[in-house]
Amino acid sequence: MFVDQTSLLLALGVASFALSCTLLVTWLFTRTDPFILTWALGTFVLVFAFAGFSIYAVNFNTLFGLVSNCLLTTGFVMLYGASCLFTEQRLPIRRLAIIEIICLLLISLPIAFGLTALGALIGNLLNTGVLLLTARKFWIGRREAPVWIAGIVIFYTLAALSFLPCAAMIYLKGPLVLTAPPSGWAEDLNSIVGLIGIPGIGALSLALNQARSARRHREEARTDPLTGLLNRRALFDLCGAAALEKSTAVLVFDLDHFKSINDLHGHSMGDEVLRRFARTMQTSLRAQDVAARLGGEEFAVILPASTPDVIMRVAERIRMGFATETFQTPSGPLRCTVSVGVAFAANEGEYFDAVLSRADKALYLAKDSGRNHVVAPDLKLVA
Repeated sequence: MFVDQTSLLLALGVASFALSCTLLVTWLFTRTDPFILTWALGTFVLVFAFAGFSIYAVNFNTLFGLVSNCLLTTGFVMLYGASCLFTEQRLPIRRLAIIEIICLLLISLPIAFGLTALGALIGNLLNTGVLLLTARKFWIGRREAPVWIAGIVIFYTLAALSFLPCAAMIYLKGPLVLTAPPSGWAEDLNSIVGLIGIPGIGALSLALNQARSARRHREEARTDPLTGLLNRRALFDLCGAAALEKSTAVLVFDLDHFKSINDLHGHSMGDEVLRRFARTMQTSLRAQDVAARLGGEEFAVILPASTPDVIMRVAERIRMGFATETFQTPSGPLRCTVSVGVAFAANEGEYFDAVLSRADKALYLAKDSGRNHVVAPDLKLVA
């Protein structure tokens, strides 16, 4: 043994404790990503596991070995839970409970029957499996932050593979009953990989959290909080700087008599009307279409590469779909309507501002001529 195993285990415990505290403080300041909290708690469990192993290394006691092996695997299962939270946005309690119970039984039963070496060997193999599951789960979510997640996956994979030599050495030493704590180059290698991996995973996890927070702030700045659609600024950032492609349509919607809805039924009902209209609009659009809330009760839709027939069909589907929506109020059922103005980029080189301005003028015509219908002068010219 070229380094002191007890010192390595104590160093692992200190590194795990530092990472756990850092992640916990990060979560306390943000309170937005539960995977960080789960990660912190899982790492905290590892602190006790490494502390137990350090005692076990100098005071050979079967109970210490059993508890430490179980705590180590439990910590890894919690880290797997954190990876599930990261990619699935939920904690799969049932799946984690099944994995945890199976792992604890497979480790505990051989040790309970005196086969301590077999229990330790199985524990090493289970740790490999759980860590590889964690690496795979992060890899599934790599699109969010490819660089940081690739680093996390590498560290988890290396940590997983470092348990295989430990299992192999226990097997090669022969008896299924330990006469001393496992020690040697395999255990030292496993500890050294952990000492490298824990700070590495910690640094990358913090970078990942920062990347996610920055992206969330960007999305919040671009999104209307009430409807979840793009806001006016985001729409102009997307379409305002370049000329529209030929055959792109701009549809502007304005809810009819919306002020009276707020006045008669309250702003909470007005908000519900806006949300319901946004949902109605989204269900009528294609994947390539863009929807935004311009402000107040006014909305816009961009339909790229569309024929006049498609444009009118979409506009009428939204108008009629919203007219069939019923809102329950204390004074009885409420139905609302929407007026629609449509403009069409029939030529190359037309800018969004110009087409939007024509759509606004068409909307005013729809309002002036009785509301609850679609006005599209450009499409008549094209036809």
